[in-house]
Amino acid sequence: MPKDGYPIVGFHDQVKGLYLAVMHSAITLSPVISRLIAKEIVDNVQLEELEGCRLSRFYKVNKI
Repeated sequence: MPKDGYPIVGFHDQVKGLYLAVMHSAITLSPVISRLIAKEIVDNVQLEELEGCRLSRFYKVNKI
């Protein structure tokens, strides 16, 4: 379970070829998430619908 309770979905920024799909409610989210994930992997794109679910949200640097 991700620390903030929200899914982590997307390619890993530092490990080439690694795609993460980590979530608690996988059963209820699986139909829509699987379609979005397939689109990202097959078409090598980043969908706006999944931007809030990226792993990078845990290590974004706040600028002062």
